[in-house]
Parts: sequence; structure tokens; C-alpha cells
Amino acid sequence: MAAAAQDTASGFRPHLATEVDLGLYTVGTTSASDAARRGTSTYLYGELAAGLHLTPNFSLQGVLAFEPIGEGDALGGTPDGGTTFFRRQSAFLEALFLEWKPDADTTLQAGRFVAPFGRGHHDFPGILTRIRAHEVNAITDSLGVAATHTLYSDLTWGEHDISAAVFTLDRTFLSSTLLTRRSCCDERYERFNRNTRAQGGPGNTGQFDNAVLALDGDGFAFAPGLSYHVGLLTRGAGDDGTAREWGYTIGLRYEQRWSATQRTLFFAEGVQFRNAAARPRTEITLLGLDPDTGEEIETMLDTSIRERRTFTTLGVQHRIGEWRGTLAWQRDQRKRSVEALPTENYVEASIGTDLPYNFSIDAGYQYARYAREETGGLGTSHALLLRLGWRGF
Repeated sequence: MAAAAQDTASGFRPHLATEVDLGLYTVGTTSASDAARRGTSTYLYGELAAGLHLTPNFSLQGVLAFEPIGEGDALGGTPDGGTTFFRRQSAFLEALFLEWKPDADTTLQAGRFVAPFGRGHHDFPGILTRIRAHEVNAITDSLGVAATHTLYSDLTWGEHDISAAVFTLDRTFLSSTLLTRRSCCDERYERFNRNTRAQGGPGNTGQFDNAVLALDGDGFAFAPGLSYHVGLLTRGAGDDGTAREWGYTIGLRYEQRWSATQRTLFFAEGVQFRNAAARPRTEITLLGLDPDTGEEIETMLDTSIRERRTFTTLGVQHRIGEWRGTLAWQRDQRKRSVEALPTENYVEASIGTDLPYNFSIDAGYQYARYAREETGGLGTSHALLLRLGWRGF
């Protein structure tokens, strides 16, 4: 009662705050080594965030994500020479947590969230750069507790926040999709139901033995446009894994303002996973000769995939008023002990502008050297990209 009276006296009223960031994407692959990649895909990707503020420092936060859930569909997928619209489109709760701010420097969270590891998957400029980072290193489906505290604040040396999270992979009903279910015999669905223990994967331990520690800083007097992110991740092995996964990330951004209407943003981020996917078990086929007959025979060997995965992004964006141009390069290198994969490279160039009523439009081109699924080795593709975005509320 006393808290309610204090809120009333201060003019605070419980309220709902919302923010929308949605994009209608079209990827037209004009040329590709694999025929299945050629064609045009249109889909929705983005999020609706909402916060129910019950007191000035206590709220319930939620994020409803929209994206196609088929393998690779969020990056163009496999239209197989045709045109697809909203194929395997889905929505799901990316976050639902309680948030409490006991003081101006501290934020505490409990519930389902995206662990604070990496920054690019949240706000990389461009068209597909952010989505590709999200596919590789966003630590989603995290159920647990998290905290952020302003560690140091100075007018000259900037402000530095430390974040930590302890979590497990969410297996509750909240991990299920809200719209789409897998069609019969379609194995390209990556997500169609709630997480289970049987699916394995890093972090899927059923215990709170996974953690993230991160440090963010900005506001330097000697470099006003400079900011950084450094993160450390550890996740235990699920039923299919054999070792603990470790992840490291560092990201830098610098924005140079040339005038009131022109500025340039330089951005870079590197992420590395050791024992990626928690060193999952696999079977490999060994060829040999029968000692009695001399004929060639196959032998199955149980082993694990020891992988070091490194994902790198370098880019620049220049803005003139409401117009922007972005150039970005991304590299996905996966060094494996068995079942080798080639290194993928992507180059994206785009131009865009803001439109009335909070709309925006970006158009671009992507050149890709990707790992071929069927034949192995590297393939080449060329694609035209378009994004119609809207931010509101």
C-alpha cells in the first residue's frame, strides 16, 4: 500500500509500452551452384516487444519473434526455382521475463531471455547481416536469471556495464512455436515444437550449469563514437554431446560524425565456439580390406565431432541524411576433426532510406561462397535483396 501511494504521488501509473521492429524480406537468388537455391523467397522477420510496467522499477517484459523456421529459410532458403511466400513462417516467444531495477545502476531479470552474448545479432546494419549473426551465435531459449550493473562511470573514460546470466535450455511450453507446425515428411523444419531432452544440444542439461559473462562500454570523451562488447560463454553438453562448449566474443563499433547530416559507422565482431555444439557424437565409415578375402569392407566407428567455429563480421555504413549505404563481409569457418566443412564467405552491399510513417526500405546484392549440402565443397550464389521495414509504437 505504501509503494502504491508513493507511485501515485510521483505521478506514475501502470502502463504497457510496446515497440515493433518488423521487416518484409525478399531474397531473389538469380544464380547458384545448387538449383534448389535459385528462385525467390518472401518472408517476415522481426519482433514485437512489450513491457507491462507495474511500478517505476518493476515490469514484465516480453518479445514475440517472427521468422521462418525452416533450415536456412531466414536467409533465402531453397525456393527450388520458384517463388515462395511466408513458407514455414512462424511466431514464438523469444523472451518473457520479470525485470526489477533496485537502483539506477542495476537491472535484474528472471525468466526466458536471450543471453547477453554478442551484439551483432541484435543490431547489425544491412539486410541479412543481422539475421546471419542471429543464426550462428544468438543464445536463445535461455531460462534462468540475469543481471546487469554499471561497473564504472566517468566523463572521460566512459561508462562500463557488466552482465551475467545463469540458465538452462528452456524445455517448457514457452519454447514451442505459436503458429506453424511441421508438415508431414518435411525435414527442413528446424523448430516446430517445444524443446525436449532427447534433442540434445549445448545447454540442454536440465540444470542451471550454463553461464554468460559480458562487459560493454561506451561514452569515451576521447572517442565519443566508440563502443565495445566482450563476452564469455560456457554451456554443458546435452544427451548427444561429450564435452562442455566454450564461446568468446569481442565487438567494436566506431561512429564518425562528419557534419550535421553525414556520419560513418565502422563495425566489427568476432565470435568463436570451442567444442562447438558440445562435441556431439557421430558415426563415420572407414574403408578397409578383409584380411581373409582381400575384399573392400566398411566399418562403422563411433566418435565425436571436435569443432572450433569462428564467425567474423566486418562492415561500414555511411549515412547522408535519411539515406544510408552499407557494405559488410561475414565469414563462417568451421574446423572439424571429422565430417569437414569448407569456410563460407558472404559479401553484402545495400542502400536504403527512411520513409514516412516509420517505414524504411533497403535494397542490395549478396555474393556468397557457401558449403554445398549434397556434393560437398563450396558453391557460389548471387542474390538480390529487398527489405521493407517498419518501426513503431
